[in-house]
Amino acid sequence: MRSPELTAALKDSRVVVVATRSRKGTPFAVPLWLVPHGGRIYATTSASSWTVGNVIATSEVALLLGGERTGDPGRLLVRGHARAVLGAPPPAVIARIAWRYYLKPEFAAVELMHARLWALRLRYYLQSRAAYVVITPEAATGGRVP
Repeated sequence: MRSPELTAALKDSRVVVVATRSRKGTPFAVPLWLVPHGGRIYATTSASSWTVGNVIATSEVALLLGGERTGDPGRLLVRGHARAVLGAPPPAVIARIAWRYYLKPEFAAVELMHARLWALRLRYYLQSRAAYVVITPEAATGGRVP
């Protein structure tokens, strides 16, 4: 799906709210980090997460992008389908995640200030098997918060 609004929202957003449904139809929404790659949106999570279980049960997802900055009333609702994959994302996606969340100068400084917590973070992430969700966007609707 080619959309200037989606391209802009993906560039500006550091977090996406991913909404899924269980096999019984129970809704679940969670904020996740995201990176666009190859026309799809990748979001990392753990293999035991509700998001992964729900995507395995039913592939329909909705994403909410925008509103991360004070005074930003713009939102973009994206509908699409997803698939869950166990394990680490492809190297190109890992590189994008590293740049977007850790290596960009404005974020690298924060990471370095919290270097003493890296071991704790690693222990947290190793509690579960890695997984990621690959989302194929199909429709996007823009809106503003009233």
